[in-house]
Amino acid sequence: MTYQDLPDDIRTTPLTDVAVQADVVDLMVGIDERRAGAVGLMVCDDGDRGIQPIVVTDLPEGAGEDELLRLLDLVLPFVGERDGALLVGRGRRRGLLPTDHDRRWHRATVEACSRHGVRLLGFHLASPDGVAPMPHPLEAA
Repeated sequence: MTYQDLPDDIRTTPLTDVAVQADVVDLMVGIDERRAGAVGLMVCDDGDRGIQPIVVTDLPEGAGEDELLRLLDLVLPFVGERDGALLVGRGRRRGLLPTDHDRRWHRATVEACSRHGVRLLGFHLASPDGVAPMPHPLEAA
């Protein structure tokens, strides 16, 4: 699927389905942003509906979790106060197999969301090759 497959009522559709999440990430993190290693956050309301995309493109090459955590610590308190949720897309130059770096970012995101009381709906890798979800952590399964 691609963002062109999004339902007409996407603004009222909860972003809980993995295929719909991938389509939203596909729309939110464009090809150029993927190649640049951008991160896309879809802020969702208390019904898991997307209300505001945030795409950060000026992350340095190989940015560590500390760069991501600075962004999350700015956004998540606002989301948590409103019982919201978050969908994340991580841009990659190529490939969709998770690297150790991707796993660290995923783990940092899971922990930050937990710390701020925010539901993490999904964490997806996005490259010119497509969009793929990271697996949910074992303790969440």
